[in-house]
Amino acid sequence: MVRSRGYLSYAAGPWPHHRGRRRSWLRTAQLNVVGWSALLGACLVAAAVGVGAAGAIARPRGWGAVLGVFPLGAVVMLDRRRWAAMETGFGWGGSEVEVARLVSELAELGVITRVDTASNAEGWGQPGDGWGEPELLPTGDRDIQTASLRYRNRDRGVVARTLRSHGIHFPDLP
Repeated sequence: MVRSRGYLSYAAGPWPHHRGRRRSWLRTAQLNVVGWSALLGACLVAAAVGVGAAGAIARPRGWGAVLGVFPLGAVVMLDRRRWAAMETGFGWGGSEVEVARLVSELAELGVITRVDTASNAEGWGQPGDGWGEPELLPTGDRDIQTASLRYRNRDRGVVARTLRSHGIHFPDLP
């Protein structure tokens, strides 16, 4: 850090910088105090059982304590499985025809996707305030439709490669 004339200028540190938001190690599970306590208790019980079993078969007790990470691993595995089955969407302002073409291309690759359409002006303005009323919109703007691509999280890699091959910017997630 260098200080000069009342303001600070910082140099980049040696650590790697991650762009965007950092993802939690649990993607769908949101544990409260009771959930974290139960998980910790399950880990401690598993470690105690492992230490007891290791002592009974004349092995080092430390090897048995490793059994304490299995409940944590099971929670992470089930959480990732649940996340992979969830559906998400990505829209870039493409037309319904363009998205349908990508859906058919992804179907050839074995990815189950669908087209989701919505009006651009949907939800704009309130009745009676002069905004969003059809007579005030230009004639060509009444039926503007955009489409988005809906897919399962487990297929994110294939979807990203396909969209990028068509020149569509697909964001990188950590």
